[in-house]
Amino acid sequence: MISQNLLFRLIYFTVFILILSGCAQLRPDTNPLLDKKALLLANQARSFNQHIITSKGTGWIRLETKTKKDKFKIAWATVFPNKIRITFLLSGHPVETIIATGKKITFLSHTGEHSKYSYHSKNPNMENYIHVPIKMSEMISILLGRLPVKNFDDAYFSPSDASLSTITLRQNWKRLTQSLHLNSKGRLEGLKTTDLSGNLLYEITITKYKNNDFDTIPGRIEIKDNDHRKLTFEITNFLPNPPIKESVFQLTESR
Repeated sequence: MISQNLLFRLIYFTVFILILSGCAQLRPDTNPLLDKKALLLANQARSFNQHIITSKGTGWIRLETKTKKDKFKIAWATVFPNKIRITFLLSGHPVETIIATGKKITFLSHTGEHSKYSYHSKNPNMENYIHVPIKMSEMISILLGRLPVKNFDDAYFSPSDASLSTITLRQNWKRLTQSLHLNSKGRLEGLKTTDLSGNLLYEITITKYKNNDFDTIPGRIEIKDNDHRKLTFEITNFLPNPPIKESVFQLTESR
């Protein structure tokens, strides 16, 4: 005989599944052969430049909201999967340095706007700092010359796109869905992240790829959310796989 406690748990779990299913978009029926092709292309995008595990570089970052626009030069050093030191400069002078180690994130103002402070987070959301709701791991991926394609368990071409240029990615039990948009040459040029109901959270557009002596990387990336806030990365100098000392990620105010 089923105990009352176990019965309540079963009812709770069933209601939870029904609510989740009701909110989520149903997976459409698709051609299994095309699913294999979509999976292959998605894996290629996911593995793009995965051989790059460290990078140093410089570039520009532009922040645009409804009320203001800011542009900074940036210099960074990063190590996959979760370490980064990035400094924002204005007129050649450092303004702010951010360091993430996979355990905590630290902020240092070079202008005295605030004292150095830290808080613990494995993968902080950067919305409060750069006005676009991306995770630090996605910023690191971009600055490693990779494509910020999320992990996925299912991939299929969008039935509404007869050109087979849009691939939907889903991960089991996750509330987010990502779609990839490929150009006519099969190169990734856009990513969109939506919630369970299909509402846009943010989209990433790769407006330019950059070639150097070593690799091809996304050279100009725009990130925009549903409130029309936009963040633009433009990479000017990029060095893949340099040696980076651990001391780079140990920040003191005197450095």
